[in-house]
This record gives sequence, structure tokens and C-alpha cells, in this order.
Amino acid sequence: MKEWGISGVTVLTPEDIASGGGLEIKDNKIEKIVRDKPRTALTLEIENGVLAPGLINAHDHLLGTYYPKVGNGPYENWLPWDNDLKSAPVYQERQQIENRDLYLLGGYRNLIAGTTTVSDHIPHFVSEQFLDLLPMRALRNYALAHSITSFALAWGEGVEVEYQKAVKNDMPFITHIAEGFDPETARDLKTLDGKGGLGEHSVLVHGIAFTEEDIRLIKKKGASVVWCGDSNVFMFNRTANVGKMLEEGVNVCIGTDSPMSGGLNLLSEMKFDRDYFRKAYGRTLSDEEIVRMVTVNPARAFRLRKFGQVKPGFIADLTVFADRGKSPYESIVSAELRDVMLVVIDGKPAYGNAEYSWLFDSLKLKYQRVLIDGAEKVIKGDLIGLMKRISRAVGFKKELPFLPVEFDV
Repeated sequence: MKEWGISGVTVLTPEDIASGGGLEIKDNKIEKIVRDKPRTALTLEIENGVLAPGLINAHDHLLGTYYPKVGNGPYENWLPWDNDLKSAPVYQERQQIENRDLYLLGGYRNLIAGTTTVSDHIPHFVSEQFLDLLPMRALRNYALAHSITSFALAWGEGVEVEYQKAVKNDMPFITHIAEGFDPETARDLKTLDGKGGLGEHSVLVHGIAFTEEDIRLIKKKGASVVWCGDSNVFMFNRTANVGKMLEEGVNVCIGTDSPMSGGLNLLSEMKFDRDYFRKAYGRTLSDEEIVRMVTVNPARAFRLRKFGQVKPGFIADLTVFADRGKSPYESIVSAELRDVMLVVIDGKPAYGNAEYSWLFDSLKLKYQRVLIDGAEKVIKGDLIGLMKRISRAVGFKKELPFLPVEFDV
């Protein structure tokens, strides 16, 4: 692939901020960050943009990508919600759609929100047949359990085996945990630790029932936590004690969960979490900290050593947001869908403003012109064809708020 560059942007690494600069991309990596114009023959000039690492959604279920939300909480744990989900008419409607198209739907939901990598929590035998079809990147190397209780789904080979697999292969061990209030769920962390599944490879999703003692143990063991605030509040009317986690120095990441219980996308999730934190703790969770929760922190949790930062030698997964005139961090956290100006995955543009179509042409990349949230965009793949297939499958024009694209049936 040709070398190319981006200029005129504020570069957010996110450790540092450099205004009026840019970067050069070679193959699939960031070649260098420049303080002036890149020396590449092919350079995209962007006005009033903030260039950041591509966002990482630390928890999703791509096969569960649909709408509206289902539930009548608060629930005692995840199981009664799951029963309500599977008895809902909208679940039967979703079942009419091919799994391939649900995966694509989840991929596009993430892509248009500036997300370049997602952790899709599901066994490998389910997801691996669809990952190469996605318009963005999904985590491939991980060990897992569904959850820790006796009523967990039978995912993986058991905590003991899966955690050792994670250690041996230097990858994360991911599990739902402490998702509810019943006595067994409340003991999840102690159960996990007793089985040898708590350590620096552990990525713990939800943690609603974590006590302060649990949080101190998580910090001591070096595990990471994924905060899915919108989903937790919808299902349980509360979420994890993130304030205490941050005080203790736990590595906290943000995930959306499925849109059938969680937020529309990672952009809406960041805003929800910022507002919730202010109401719950009476203090501000900084935009800078939130940006770290969707870049550097999940890269660390998932052991993605060349992701999550804008640095020479790192994979060129990048998102450019419209500069909203305040801090670069605020421009990301407050962004709406129309503010996502460009998404680059593995060194190639995958989505962006329609005025950048010449870049796709120059790099010989196929794309489709679409109208998303009222803004003209170009996107890889066939998003309109996907929406038409879904509408045919369910028998009517299905419009989804997390993917507001105009199309005819």
C-alpha cells in the first residue's frame, strides 16, 4: 500500500497533545508524527480535526446487536433478564436475521462511532467464521468464561484451564463477574480467586457487586475491569463502584454491552458514564480519563501492545473527530456520530466524510456513499445492502437508532 499522511490536525496520543501537525502512515503502521506537514506524496489535509487512537470497545456481544432494549428490571442477576429477552417479541424478530448479518450490524454500529477494535464476548467457535467479514477489528486472541456462578453458560474449558491458557499464550482471560446481587454472585471474586483465575491477565466485566475489599484485591492482583454503565443501570439500577476503583488505581475500561441492554454506541456510553459519575460521586470524571478508558486502558487489559496510542511503530488504527473548540479530550467524549470525520483501520481508511472519497480512490479502496445521521459519508463494504437484507428478513423497514443510515427497501 502507498505511504500516505494526515495533516492539519491536533494529534492526541493520548499522553500528549500536538496542534497543527499530523502523521505519516506506511503499510499498516504509524511511521512518524510530524509537527508540520507530512512529506508523503499523498496527504489528507483535515481542518479542525482531533486525531486520536482508534477507540476500543471493551465489551460487546455482536451477535446480540439489535434494538430496542428489552427488560423490566431491576434484576437479581443476569439470568432473569436473559429469560425476559428470549421471551420478547423483538428477540423472535431478531432471530429471523442471519448470524452473518447480525455480526455485520454490530461491526458497522461500532465503526461509525469511531471504534476500531471491539471485544466480542462469545466462544471462538461462534465468532471465528464471521471475523474476517467485519468492517472493523474484533479481538481474536483471548481465553474466556461466560461467568463464575454455577448457572453460567458453558463457555470455555473452565476457569482453571482458561486462565492458564491465557498466561501461556500471553492473552486476556475475559469473564462476566459479580453481575447481580444474589449471594452466589456476590461471592464471584472470591470464587474466581480460589480457582486461580484472578491475576494480571484477568479482564472482569461488570463487577456490580464488588466490595471495597474486592476492589483492593483486584488492584493487588493486577486485573482489569470493564465498566458498562448504561447496561448496568438499565438492568440493575446501579453499576460498579468505579469511583473506588479509580482511587485504588485499578485499570478501568469502558464497554457498551449489547444495545438490547446497553448504550447505542461507545460515543453515547462515554457521555452516559461521565454524567453518571458526576451524579453518583459529586465530582467530575475528566474527559482525559474517559479517553484513556477507551484507548490506553483496554489496550493494556487485552495485551494489545501496539494499539491504543498514536506512536511511531504502532498499528495505524486512528479516528479523527471534529474539533468542538474546547479541549481535544472533550471533542472526543462529547462527539456525536456526525463528528466522526475519519476512521483508519490497519493503515487504511474505512469510514469518513464524503469529501475524503478521493483518498479511498487513490488507495484503490472500494467504498459506498451513505447518509448517516444527516451527514454525507463514505464507508467500506455494503452497509445499504445489509440494511435491505435485514428489512427483508423481518418483513418491514427496520430502522435502528445506533445505525441511522438512509436507505430504501
